[in-house]
Amino acid sequence: MRPKIIDADTGHELWTAVECAKYSGTARGTFTSYAGRGKAPVPTTKLHGLTLWDSEDVKDWHANRKARQPHDEEK
Repeated sequence: MRPKIIDADTGHELWTAVECAKYSGTARGTFTSYAGRGKAPVPTTKLHGLTLWDSEDVKDWHANRKARQPHDEEK
């Protein structure tokens, strides 16, 4: 079983810090540190003690983050 949390208003999937970190290729602690310092998306909500992010916000943030990184051939 692979349960998902979907926002009833937007239809977007909501992700935990672990899911955000996995998608962005960072450690959970790194992702939450980024979020706490305003360098990653702001959490959308809390549910039963879980902090949740809108998956679309995380995907957009990650795409912009990758676009700003130098290309491997330029290193």
